[in-house]
Amino acid sequence: MAEATTAITQHFRPEEAPFIQLASDWIRQSEDEYRTILTPFLNPREQYILTTLVNRTDDLTSHFDGGVSGAESQRAIIAPAVYEIDQTAFELAVLEINYPTKFTELHHAAILGALMHAGIKRAVVGDILGQDQRWQIIVDSKMLTYIQQTVTMIGRVKITWTVLPLTQAITAQDDWEETFTLLPSLRLDAVIAATFDIPRSLAKTLITQQQVRLNWVTQAKPDHTVEVGDLISVRKYGRVKLAILDGYSKKDKIKALFHIIHR
Repeated sequence: MAEATTAITQHFRPEEAPFIQLASDWIRQSEDEYRTILTPFLNPREQYILTTLVNRTDDLTSHFDGGVSGAESQRAIIAPAVYEIDQTAFELAVLEINYPTKFTELHHAAILGALMHAGIKRAVVGDILGQDQRWQIIVDSKMLTYIQQTVTMIGRVKITWTVLPLTQAITAQDDWEETFTLLPSLRLDAVIAATFDIPRSLAKTLITQQQVRLNWVTQAKPDHTVEVGDLISVRKYGRVKLAILDGYSKKDKIKALFHIIHR
């Protein structure tokens, strides 16, 4: 496994080495003890890396579940190939937020901020689901009581929680908006400046201050080239995905279509 880890590391970014090592340890433990290993919530990039590593073994398989169809954050189970895995093994639960909807609105960023402020690690929280004025979170079932007792305010709004079965999880609304933009280049700072309508200098500062994640990994180089399919997350601003490149304008600007979620 050590040789496999060394070989696979060469095909990924240097900053991903710690997760590759962690995933390799999970795999080794599953192999040595011939048992299932349940991981924390993983982002899609981590899911891909874990799947790649597991696929290099002979007798293990990986299974993923985030509680709802199409979940971005999912827990993984690494198991001997002969094991059968059902959804209960992922230890997932749904918490719905109860709050005075007539007098206030909640937002994804505020909910996540309240959880992090309470010392709850991102690895035990899955997707935050919003539909109209309803909000739910998918969580590690072991965290239910702690979250209910600890997180009683979101901003200035007093809240309570209701535990629901996974079958009552809501379907998240698609908040992506399409935006056509002309770009001077595909540099990361240029893309962020154009899509969020902020000065290029501010975009560069956000990147160098590690407020930007590219494909779920912190990217601190303003001159990094963005490619079609890349997902950029900018703290306090939102997320943007480069969907299509459509040639050049008469003034040699790059014509690009983005999907954007503003925060």
